[in-house]
Order: sequence, then structure tokens, then C-alpha cells
Amino acid sequence: MSPAHLPDFRPLGAPCASRRLLLLCWLSASLQVCDVPAADLSAESAYELSTFALPESLKLEVSGMALLPHGSVALALRKGEIWIADQTKDPTTTHYRLFAEGLHEPLGLSYHEGSLYTVQRTELTRITDEDGDGRADTYWSVARGWGVTGNYHEYAYGPQFDRQGNAWITLNASIGKGPKPEDNAWRGWSLRVAPDGRWEPVSYGFRSPCGLGMNPEGDIFATDQQGNWFPTCPLIHIKPGAFHGHADALVHGKGTPYEPGASTPLPTGLTVPEAAKRIPDYRLPALWFPYRNMGMSSTDILWDDGSGRFGPFEGQAFVGEFTMSMVLRVCLEQVEGQYQGACFGFAEGLQCGVLRLAWDAAGDLLVGQSNRGWNSLGNRSFGLQKIHWTGKVPFEILRIQARSDGFAITFTQPLKEGIDAKLDLDTPSLSLRSHTYHYHASYGSEPVDDLELEIVDWTLSENRRRLNCQVTPLREGYVHTFDFKGWTSESDQPLTHPSAAYTLNRIPNGK
Repeated sequence: MSPAHLPDFRPLGAPCASRRLLLLCWLSASLQVCDVPAADLSAESAYELSTFALPESLKLEVSGMALLPHGSVALALRKGEIWIADQTKDPTTTHYRLFAEGLHEPLGLSYHEGSLYTVQRTELTRITDEDGDGRADTYWSVARGWGVTGNYHEYAYGPQFDRQGNAWITLNASIGKGPKPEDNAWRGWSLRVAPDGRWEPVSYGFRSPCGLGMNPEGDIFATDQQGNWFPTCPLIHIKPGAFHGHADALVHGKGTPYEPGASTPLPTGLTVPEAAKRIPDYRLPALWFPYRNMGMSSTDILWDDGSGRFGPFEGQAFVGEFTMSMVLRVCLEQVEGQYQGACFGFAEGLQCGVLRLAWDAAGDLLVGQSNRGWNSLGNRSFGLQKIHWTGKVPFEILRIQARSDGFAITFTQPLKEGIDAKLDLDTPSLSLRSHTYHYHASYGSEPVDDLELEIVDWTLSENRRRLNCQVTPLREGYVHTFDFKGWTSESDQPLTHPSAAYTLNRIPNGK
């Protein structure tokens, strides 16, 4: 399911009202969620959730967010406007004013060197208030030239600026019977726009890359959506020349310096790890989000800002989830130059689909939401919520790191005394399994080659926060899932999120 499929009108082939109602009923039944509680995010109130009051006339379908230097937040809306929220400290008294309008479906927003930048369907646009009256008066086309044909699925996302001032953009594939390759050029590719406006293609094989983000090391990442060629939602490290998996992008770049190494027809009957060995340029994502357990439609990516104002998760990322109306947490590491890592739950029960994330001036997490075009859990159609850290440390799995013989698991708090006894090999208090997926043109994939893993040995650190597990067998290219159900901290807190999924692309040597 693709959260970015939010057209202003229902195109030919889009779900009719009755079909969309059936989809929503199926979601509610299968996920056993009927309403959205306006409550704290954990029993210990480590994080608090608040909802912004909106004027009745303002349909705040947030498609982009950017923090401004004076502390206000700019909000792009799908219908083509940008509004300014004058402060976000008190969601009940925030004032909104119109800044820009007349845009064509902006799906991202950044503040850079005194101006706002957004990607419309046809171009990257710089928007500036030249005379200082609080309204935009300059709309400058910075870059354009990729294909746009009218296909409803041809969304464009971004920009994400890197440390060199380049603007990164991702383009949806044209779903369905697409137009001629020369008409929808570079669909399913990532683009890098230089400060002077010149741009070049970078990587290829996206389906619907809704989210863009940059980690503390300066590397650019994107999310994508389960569907054809994508067995479940991935988090992708964008590298020059990398093929991410979707075949529709292969028609572009032929006869240019960016000609794909992969070609059609793609091999069939492969698993994801086999595809990485057989298909030129195909690169495994940094991680897979197991379908339904860790979301169904991943969106925005936002790294912790390093200020320490949002809890113990420095260096980690937060990822929006549209269909299940929640926010996930991600911890990555590099092994032999390949990103890999774990995903965890973080904030559930939000009011509707999460499309965009941003930090506000106080270090709180802003969550921009919409429900139009596809269904999500929750009882609202759009809105803005805020997650605030109270200063209390939640009991969570802080990180999982791969080792040559297993995994090192670190917790945010010391484990309860006696936990050693619970780790008897005959006691299923720690469940580990691994699985992979089919790589094929069909829509999504069930987990395949699922296997229960054996915990051979373990040690617990002196401070009772780090557990080293010797595990067999470890399998490269597989997702390794953990279930710590029933574990408690030294202060008798249960794990807020006892499940995790680590994508093991490379087994480390000598650790």
C-alpha cells in the first residue's frame, strides 16, 4: 500500500467509496484497532502526545514541514498551499497564516539559506518573502525536466539538502500501463540537484519513495512502499548507480552515462538475498520493515537532532507509518560498508496516517498527518500532533548490534535481578527467528524460509544493560526477529516495545 497515493481527485482505477470503506473495515478488524486514544505513549509517561487545535476552515493535510529560524514551522499542504504555524509550544493556541499558494501537489518542504524549497510535480521550487510582509512573492524554478504525463502515480518528493548544499529528490514510478519512456523520463529514480540548479540521476528502481532523510554522517536515505518488486517496505541508503529493485525504472538512462547495469527481463523465482547475488547493481536496503508487525506503508525519515531533548535515542531515526498511524524507531550500523540495523515500535494510536515528521524549536517531534487517497487507522482525516519527552527514561531495547556469532542487545535501563535465570535455554523468554522474502513482480511477499534460531550462549554486562547472545544460524540477507515479551527492568517496568527486527546484510568479522 502506498501512502503517497493521495490524489486530489479519484483517478480512473482508484478505489470507489464502497471499496475504500471495505478496506478500512478490513484494516480495523485485522489490526484490532477501533479508535485513537488521546493518551500518553507509555505507562510511565516518558512521552506525551498532544493534538493541535485547527480552525474549522483549515484542512491541514500536511505534506511537508520545515522549522524556520525564528521558531515558527512552515507547513506544506497537499492542495498546494504553505502555511506558517507561529509557535508549536502550546497546540491549543497556535496561530496559522497563509504564506504561499498555487503550488502543484508539494510533497516535501525544506528551509535552506533564507528560502523555502518544495518539490512540485514538475519542478523544484524556491519560495521567498522578498519584501518581508509575511507572504511569499517570489517563486523560482530551480530545477525541472523529469517526465510528467498526467499519470496519477507520478509523485515527486523532497527536497532533502545535504552538507554540500545539494537538493535530493525522489520520483515515483508510473504505475499501470505507463506512457512512453521518453515522456516519463527518470521515473523511479533519485536525483541530485546542485546549488546552481543542474541535476543528475543518482540511483534507480524506486516504486513510491515517499520519505527522504539524512543521517548524522551525511548519507541520504529513502523509504519505499510494499508492492510490485518490493516484498515489504524498505529503508534504502541511496548510493550512486544502485538498483533498488523496481523494474519500471530500467527503461530510463539507456545510452547515457547513467545507463542501468540491471536489465529486463529480471530473473524470476529468486529470494531477496539471491537477487542481490544475481542482478547487477541490485543493493539490499539498509533494513526491511516486517509487514504489519512493523508497519504497512513507511513514509518520512527524521534523525534525532543530537540535542538530548528527545530521550536516549541519539543517532537514531524515526520513521512515519501511514496505514497504521504510528511512528517507528530505527537504529543503524555499518558493516563492511553496508548499512543494516533494527527497527522498533515507538508511538502508536495517532489520529490518522503519518506523512511527515519534523523537530520544532523546543525539540519536540511534530507529526503531520493525512488520510486522503488511501485509508489509515484513526478517527481523523488530517491534522498535526506533537510528541514531547517528559524527561523520564522509558524501558526500551536501545539498540541491537550484529556480532560475528550473534547479537549484542542494549537496553535503556538495567534488567531486573534474576533475569539470568530466565535465560535458561529451555525457557522461551527470548524468541529469535529469521526469514526472508520473494523478489518478484507480484504485489508484496509473505515471509519465506522462516527458521527458529538457537541461542547457544549469552552473557550479561555488569551494569545489566547489555546482553550478548551467541546465535546460530546467522543468515546474511535475512531479517532476524526478536521477542522479549515479559522482560522487566530493575524498577519493574515492562518493555514498552518487546519486539524488534534486525536486517542482517553482512555478518561482521572478528566481533
